[in-house]
Amino acid sequence: MGPISAVSSFFMRCFDVQGRSRRSEYLWMTIISVLFSVLVVYALILTEGGLHEIDEDNISGGGMLLLQIVTLISLITIIPWTTLSIRRFHDMNHTGWLVALFMGLWVIPPIGALGSMIQFFWMALGSGTAGHNPYGLDPRFSRSADFI
Repeated sequence: MGPISAVSSFFMRCFDVQGRSRRSEYLWMTIISVLFSVLVVYALILTEGGLHEIDEDNISGGGMLLLQIVTLISLITIIPWTTLSIRRFHDMNHTGWLVALFMGLWVIPPIGALGSMIQFFWMALGSGTAGHNPYGLDPRFSRSADFI
């Protein structure tokens, strides 16, 4: 699955908690998200004129608009990220409720951060179950898994 297929699947299956998602879809969406974050930080540095401490009192109108856009995008993508994570766990033959467990770890932020790192490496390095599993057909060989 390429980046265009991953983005298409990410948004077209945003409410789909059934079935499975390939590791490549998860990795492409992670790469795109990291690149977007780097671009936002770079734009914020350019907008604010350097790496000084940015807070509510000294942020410009452009910087505030940029932060509002990022917040909106984060709110829009929280559900697709959650469902992608559920489907990724399904691909590895694990229950999607593990996503709730990892989210619950954020009650204690340092433990939540560690949990997020564990979840990322588990999903990025863990291979999917070959063939059929209780959550559905193998998305590597399913024609419906690729949209583009």
